[in-house]
Amino acid sequence: MLIGIIALTVLLLVVVLILKQLYQKFNKQVAKLSYQNRLLQALRHLDIAALSTTELEPICQQIVNAIRGELGYFFGAVALIDERLGGLRRIAISEDPRLKEVLRRLPIEYSKQVVPFDRKDNTLIQVITDQKSRYTDRLFDLQRGVFSPDISDNMQSTLSMKGFFVYPLVTKRRVLGIMYYCTTVPKEKFSSFEFDVMDEFSREVARVLDNALLYQDLKQTTGELSVANTRLKDLDKLKDDFVSVASHELRTPMTAIRSYAWMALNRSNVVLSPQLEKYLIRILISTERLINLVNDMLNISRIESGRIEINPEPVDMISLCRDIIDEVYYSKVSERNINFILLEERLPKVFADPEKFRQVLLNIVGNALKFSPKGGKITIGFLTDGKVVETYVQDEGPGISKEDLGRLFTKFGRLDNSYTATATSGGTGLGLYISKNLVELMHGKIWASSKGLGKGATFALCLPIASEEVIKNAEKFHIKPSGEVRGLEPVAI
Repeated sequence: MLIGIIALTVLLLVVVLILKQLYQKFNKQVAKLSYQNRLLQALRHLDIAALSTTELEPICQQIVNAIRGELGYFFGAVALIDERLGGLRRIAISEDPRLKEVLRRLPIEYSKQVVPFDRKDNTLIQVITDQKSRYTDRLFDLQRGVFSPDISDNMQSTLSMKGFFVYPLVTKRRVLGIMYYCTTVPKEKFSSFEFDVMDEFSREVARVLDNALLYQDLKQTTGELSVANTRLKDLDKLKDDFVSVASHELRTPMTAIRSYAWMALNRSNVVLSPQLEKYLIRILISTERLINLVNDMLNISRIESGRIEINPEPVDMISLCRDIIDEVYYSKVSERNINFILLEERLPKVFADPEKFRQVLLNIVGNALKFSPKGGKITIGFLTDGKVVETYVQDEGPGISKEDLGRLFTKFGRLDNSYTATATSGGTGLGLYISKNLVELMHGKIWASSKGLGKGATFALCLPIASEEVIKNAEKFHIKPSGEVRGLEPVAI
């Protein structure tokens, strides 16, 4: 009988112990679920904050409010790195009436408090340096370099603060700052689940703030670029105005110098010595070169500032090329015995501005003439696919290397191997750049090719055919500047 009672007692004790363990385990699970629920609510609050605004300070304020409201701590605070101020700048702290009253009495406004980077004894600086979380039970550890111990200790005592958990806000790219949780209970009363909650929430806050900072950086950069772009437009206009005024002012005296030099050489009543004649010829050549440069600069200024009008119409390519060959032949070809070959064939007319197209062809033909050897040959031919007409000008000059082809249509795009030829012919290196811009304004393309050095070069351009459809939609090809319209200066051959 006694043995039965003992056995029953032992059995009851075992049952009680098992029930106690189950109860404790159940409580732990409930506590864990409670912490997880608080974390989920805080994360939901965080996502809402991130979606509601992209401004940094409002997001930070909603984060610290979630630390108090959803996570249940006395308050939370965020401080971010500010390189300009050289320290950690406090951004936001949870809203609480008692806390607000204490903060109001502080000698430095909360948002203006900065912990210098050189305060290595400050827990906040230690956290961003080590990138590891820390705990302290003294508020002064977070306020070293900002307030005295008396102020910090009085504030902690007034609000019954027991401890501070400080976490770094770290992303893959950088350390953003810190976030800390203030509690009114000792650290010993916290479970491991509580630390997991703080750690997880800190990581999510770092992610949200990193995105907000990226957006701020992008917004600031966009603003700076906008200001810089406006400034560049102003400078570009000033440049155009300067080039225009300076070019006009230069051309007037240069024209006078050229005229007097020519008169001295050809209409002088005084016999010139060979040396003096040589000097006058050099003056005349240099003056013509400078006038050509001024004309080209004026043309570039007018094209780039949008003051060129394009009035396209059907143009007969063959007839235009004959006129250009005649003009060039009687002005320059006879001096060097250059042979022009025009491959005439039946061609549809192209839709182009006759004046601008003539300018382009004079540039290309004149360029071929500069680099053609004495007794050389220049061939002008055509190709068409029914939509565009391609006009090509082929010379027997020094040719162009593959490396130099890409530099041809840039400003002052003279090539090293052609320097001597260009210099002796008064080239500016701007003709092809002007031609490219004019052709593109007429909805065409221009390019160059060469089989290599010593094998000549071919310059080609294509323009749309003046078909019924193109002429019907002629307005698309017209360009009418809103401001003053200026014509082009003549091309130097």
